[in-house]
Amino acid sequence: MRHSHLLFFVATTISSQRPIMSLAAAGRVVSFTTSSSTSWPQMERPSNDDDGHQSSSSSAVPAIMNYVSAETTEMSTRRDLGGGDSTLVGVIWEPKQVNVHNARLSATEMTLDKNGFELQRSGEDVVGKFQEIDFCSQDDVVDSYYPICEKMVENSLKGSTSTPTITCVCAFDHNVRSNDHSSVGEIKASSQMTNDVGTAVPQVQNPAGIVHADYTSISGPRRLGDLSQPPKLNDVLRPKLLSQKRSSLLDPSIVQEALDGKRRYAFINIWRSIDQDNPVKDNHLACIDSQTVDKSELRTFKIHYADRVGENYFACPSSPSNEKQHSWCYYPDMTIEEALFIKQWDSRGNIADGGSERSTFAIHSAFLDPTAPKNAPPRKSIEVRCIVIWDKE
Repeated sequence: MRHSHLLFFVATTISSQRPIMSLAAAGRVVSFTTSSSTSWPQMERPSNDDDGHQSSSSSAVPAIMNYVSAETTEMSTRRDLGGGDSTLVGVIWEPKQVNVHNARLSATEMTLDKNGFELQRSGEDVVGKFQEIDFCSQDDVVDSYYPICEKMVENSLKGSTSTPTITCVCAFDHNVRSNDHSSVGEIKASSQMTNDVGTAVPQVQNPAGIVHADYTSISGPRRLGDLSQPPKLNDVLRPKLLSQKRSSLLDPSIVQEALDGKRRYAFINIWRSIDQDNPVKDNHLACIDSQTVDKSELRTFKIHYADRVGENYFACPSSPSNEKQHSWCYYPDMTIEEALFIKQWDSRGNIADGGSERSTFAIHSAFLDPTAPKNAPPRKSIEVRCIVIWDKE
């Protein structure tokens, strides 16, 4: 939909594609392709050798994750104002079958600070408000749901004694996703867009079935800087900021102090099912424990917008020689009462500054569950992105 956030429109054709090799992996053949131009890969479902064995009671389920190969260098695409991507350049896909562990059964609780993600449950007072929010309405989400997410992040982080107190938490972007767009309906553009011809109508997105992280060492600081400038064409808050005659979302002086290293800052996503009646049974969101990721496994993906360039990280599989191997985790049967916090960039994280054990981000991907019932309801979810800036250190 916007910004450096990874969005997927699975193409139906592949141009100039040349197969270079294939191999057997985890009992299946994986094909590698390289090209000057290629399409987004489809998500694949592993075979289920234990029919009827539900994921909620399993310690792990198999999944096929769309990695890129270690030979991949720099990749790019062009994104239109509605969030659609063109074909990709420079990608060599390497799908790999992995085990995704049930984090509900983990002996150790996953935390945002250490692992890059954590699960939180909302109180009844908060959940009750969801019945009054139209998650397909830009105005409803911005006016009613953004403040809820900001408060959740603030409450989650303010108990930490390892950093100064928080200066601000601001939600600034979101995506609605479903594997069945008709089950969600169309996104209702902001009523304030009428006089802003530069703003495009957003779209419901597909679950993002690529192993990726939303920011890089370049795009994280750059995105923070953008939030202290006049809103870009793809910014969801653009209509509201323009109508309020505000020049930017964040105070430029505070942002500059963060960019100069005088303040810690972090981007955090709040991922939630918006299905009022059903838990998530398929198209789950899984994260890699950040303690099992090596910087050498990251590859830069550039997104060319109309007025700027964003970046994500794609990831290649762990080398067999690496001491650390990727540990995938997910929470089966997530309901609307639960929220998955996912760190997208932390300026005081281990990869960001090289001298901390704190996580910088959690690499993540959607996946198809082989234990899902055949009549599983479509996944319907929303993710809201927040920026957090702490006081001076």
